[in-house]
Amino acid sequence: MTDTVRIHDLALDADMFGTSITIHPVLLWDATDGATLVDAGVPGLFPLLRQAVERAGVPFRQLRRVILTHQDWDHTGALPDILAAGEGITVCAHRLEKPYIEGALPNYKLTPEKIAARIAALPPEAQPKAAAVFAALPVSPVHRALVDGELLPFHGGLEVIHTPGHTPGNLCLYLKNRRLLIAGDQLRVVDGALVGPAPEHTPDMPTALTSLKKLAAYDIDRVLCYHGGPYGPNAAPSIATLVGCR
Repeated sequence: MTDTVRIHDLALDADMFGTSITIHPVLLWDATDGATLVDAGVPGLFPLLRQAVERAGVPFRQLRRVILTHQDWDHTGALPDILAAGEGITVCAHRLEKPYIEGALPNYKLTPEKIAARIAALPPEAQPKAAAVFAALPVSPVHRALVDGELLPFHGGLEVIHTPGHTPGNLCLYLKNRRLLIAGDQLRVVDGALVGPAPEHTPDMPTALTSLKKLAAYDIDRVLCYHGGPYGPNAAPSIATLVGCR
C-alpha cells in the first residue's frame, strides 16, 4: 500500500514569560485517517497553532485526535481551545498521565512551592502573567488511555513507547514505515546535537536515562523533538552513543 502520510513540524514561536522559544508540535495527516496533532502548545497559542495547521494544507475540521506525550503545561496549554474549536476530537495520552491531565491529580512537577519559586525567579514585569497561567493550568478529558507497546491503527501504525522519568507517563511515538520517532521531551536538539531530557525539568533522571536505552532498540532514521525540532537522517547511531551502546 502506498504511504501517503504527510508529516509536518509545526514550528511555533511561543512567549515563555518574556522569553521567546520555538516549540515543535507535530501534525500527521492522510486521507483515510484525517489529522493527528502530537502535543498542543502553550496557553494562548491556539490562533497560531490553527494557522500553522491550515498553512500545512490541512483544514482544521479534519483534526480527529490529539496525542499528548506528557502532562507539562507547555504541551497541553492550547488543548481546551482546540477542543472548543473542533468537533469530535479524541484526546490520547498514556494511562499514567490521564489523572494529571484531567485534573484528578495535581501537576506532577508544579507543586505550590515550585510555582512560587518559578514566579519569583522571573523579571517583575513577567510575574503577573506567569501567576495567571499557573493559577489556571489547563485540564482536559483524556478519551483514550494508551499503554506501552500499543500500535495505534492510523497513519500506517504508530507505536507507543512508554519512556517514564520526565513524567510518570511520558511517551514517544514510532512510525515504523518512516523510521521516524516523535520524541516529545525525551530527546532534544541543542546546538545541532541530539541530547536527552533536560535534567532541570526531569524529576526522575535515572529512570529517564533507562528509558533512553529503550529507544536504542529501534531503527530510527529521523527524530522530531518538541524542543529543538528535527534531527537526522541517520539518528540511530547518535541515540546509541547517547545511551552508551557504542
